[in-house]
This record gives sequence, C-alpha cells and structure tokens, in this order.
Amino acid sequence: MTLVPGCLPAVPEGVRIEGSPSPTGDARQAASEGGVQAGAIRLLRVEGELRQCNSFDQLWCHLANEGHGLLDADQSLVLSRGGGRRWRVQAVGGVSRPARDSALVRDYERLVCRLGAESGSEPRCLDVRIEPGSDGVLPMTGHGLWVPLTQGGRCIGAGWLLVRRSPWEEAHLTLARRLANAYGHGVCALLGSRRNLHAWKRKGPWLAALVSVGLVTALAMVRVPLSVLAPAEVIPQAPFVVAAPLAGVVEKILVAPGARVSRGDPLVQLVDLGLRNDFEVAERKVQVARSRALRLQQAAISRAEAKRELATAQSELRLAEAERDYARQRLGEAVIRAERSGVALYGDPQDWVGRPVKVGESLMQVADATSIAFRLDVAAADAVNLVAGAKVSVFLDAAPLDPLEASLERASYKAVPDASGVARFEVLATPKTHDGRSPRMGLRGTARIQGAPVSLFYYLFRRPLVAARQLTGL
Repeated sequence: MTLVPGCLPAVPEGVRIEGSPSPTGDARQAASEGGVQAGAIRLLRVEGELRQCNSFDQLWCHLANEGHGLLDADQSLVLSRGGGRRWRVQAVGGVSRPARDSALVRDYERLVCRLGAESGSEPRCLDVRIEPGSDGVLPMTGHGLWVPLTQGGRCIGAGWLLVRRSPWEEAHLTLARRLANAYGHGVCALLGSRRNLHAWKRKGPWLAALVSVGLVTALAMVRVPLSVLAPAEVIPQAPFVVAAPLAGVVEKILVAPGARVSRGDPLVQLVDLGLRNDFEVAERKVQVARSRALRLQQAAISRAEAKRELATAQSELRLAEAERDYARQRLGEAVIRAERSGVALYGDPQDWVGRPVKVGESLMQVADATSIAFRLDVAAADAVNLVAGAKVSVFLDAAPLDPLEASLERASYKAVPDASGVARFEVLATPKTHDGRSPRMGLRGTARIQGAPVSLFYYLFRRPLVAARQLTGL
C-alpha cells in the first residue's frame, strides 16, 4: 500500500452526495432538499445512539457501521493509537470482529502510522493504492479519507479511515467533521468515567508499596504491652483441706456445699461400726484387768506370791487402758470436724455417700470467703511474661464490665496437659485491693496478663512468626 498526498478534488458532474444540493433544475432542487432533510434526521439519530454506548468497543463498532452508511464509503475502519506511535484497527464496518492478522488490515495500520499523529485535527484526503498481497487481495486504487476524532480542536488518539472509489466532496468533509466531534466527545466521556480508575491502576503498585512501608514503620514504632489471655477461676487463697484421718467409708456429709461452718462443727460422718466394737472390746479388757489388779492387791496383804503378781497386773491394766484410749480416739475420728471457721467447699454430697476413702484423701475445703485468689491456666505457647508481680486484669463472666485488678504471685515450673491435651501452666494471682465485696468462689472468666512493652508489629505477628519458624526452621 502506498500513500500519495491528496487534496480536495473537484466535484465531478453527476455525483450526488446525500444531504448536498444539486445546482440544476427545480426538480433536482426539491429532491436535494428532501435528501438533506433525510440526512439530517439520520445524523441526529446516529448522534443520539452513540450516547447509549457504554464501552469503547460499542462506540468503535457504532462509528464503523453507521458512519459507513452516512458517507457512502466502500470500507470503514476505526483505529486507535496504543503505546508509542503504533495504530491498531479496532473495528471494521460490516465485520463483527476485525481479523488483525489480515494483510489488508496490517496495510491500513501501516498507512495510518506513516501518516503520523501530527497530521492535524482536520479530515485529510488520501490516494490509496492497494497492491496484491499474499492473501489474494486484488490491486485496487481508491480515495481515502482520514478523519481524526477530536475534542475541542485536539486529536484524542483515535481516528476513522474511509475508502471509496469515487473522490470525496466538500459535503463529505463537513459531515465527517461533525461526526468526528460527536464521537470524540463520546470517547472523552468514556475516558472521563474511567480516568480515576486508570490513574489508580497506574499508581496502584507504587501507592501500595508506599502504604506498606508506612504501615510497617508505624507498627515498628508503636509500643504496646504484650498481653496474654487465659481462663480464670476464683479460688480460696489459703484453704484448709479436710482430709480423711483413717481409712473407711463415708456414711454421710453433715454440711451443705457452700455452708458457713464454725470451729469444731461436724463435717463428715464415717462408718464407725468396727471402731465402736473395738472400743467396747478395749473397755471390757480394762474392766478385766482392773478386777484382777484389785484382787491381787487385796491378796498381797497375806500372801507374798500375790504381792509379786500385783506389779504384773497393774502393768496389764495400764496397757488395757491405753488400748481403750486409742480405740476411743479412733472412734472420735469417725466424725471429722472443722478446725477453723469458714465456708465448706465441695461438690455434690451424694457423690460421697458410701464411697471408700484412704488415709489423707481430701474430702472438702474450708476457706475464708473474703480471702480469694485467681487460678489461671496459661497455655504453654503463651507463657511469655509469667513474671512475679505482673499486672493481671480479671474479667468474670458474671460481671464483664467490672474487671478486677490482681498481681501475679507464682506460676508452676512445669506445664501439665489438660483434658483437651493442651499443655498449660497453673498460675496464681492475688487481688491488689480488697473493698469487702469478694466475688463468689467458683466463678469463672478470662484474665489478661500484661507484660513488658513490645512493638505493635511483634504483638500482631508473633504467632505467624512462630509458625513460620517452626515450619521452615529458620
């Protein structure tokens, strides 16, 4: 394809253009006026339809097909300029999708590229010669019209190429300018609705990198206390453990759970049938030993042999009395009594009835209701600041809006698996202040242990960092 600079050709006689007047005859004048009116109506319809285009593809196809009929062209192509100075065909009249690998399409693209983007904003006539190509295109000589789409007298990087066999007339150029301004306005409208989006697409990676750097810097500079959450339970601070003094079977519990008891009050009754029998047997042995010692004491006045046996009988009496006292003590221990005043803490009484117990087995606790502490079960993965004196805030489930302040007193040296298999440290915290309103023992909640200040980045990404190190070993 070769490009020959053209100029506005003279209008040949007999050429009729839709919408242009004819200089000869009243009939021709009337027909011309009717054609002008029809062309104006069609132009208004085209300008109205292009405002309904919502994308560039719709706009290009509309221009290539509707403009093709308005200007009576043989071929109509719409091209836009991409990166650099390269022009690409976007739509072809009468074709749903242009074949970009076609030799004819590539020839038209090279033609517009040689024409240059600085060809001005006015329509320009061209002499087009199409040489035979490898795809079987026959040689053809035609008249081309390059119409750059403009907005405010400025080319917007898109254009319209028309080719026909007959020369172009001034009426065609006037109509082409009108259509170029209309479609240029439509292109600018679509660009305006997407300009912000395109700007964000261009600046998005840089802005994202800048925001990321600023966020990491802020996270590294902000200092927050490293805190750990753990389940908490209200427990007595120094309870007295009521343990079984001897092996036996629990007959009944004599106090209700949570009842207040005084020193010496009976708490637990063990089965004492065997102990009572042992005491009665020991009491009979004492009576027998005392009778024998009294008889020998009376006989020792007259007989020397009885006087010698009296010492042995008195020793047997003292032994029998000691056995009786021991049996009485064992019988008294069948009833377990409170050694201090407080509140009895244990589970369901029916769970203990008929239950055998060993010596020293814990049955219940007696604690002061005003002396409390908090037991925390801290997971081994969160045991990062279990330091004595650390600040602890306890949020009980019964009063979530009234946190209790406490201080960490001690923590177990070894983590023990709980029922779910998670290793946990048992931590004891004591309340800092005492206002006379101690929470009920057994209440549960959540405690927050506060440690030394660390960066916000470490506070947020401590667990991901631990998981990454455990996964990679770095």
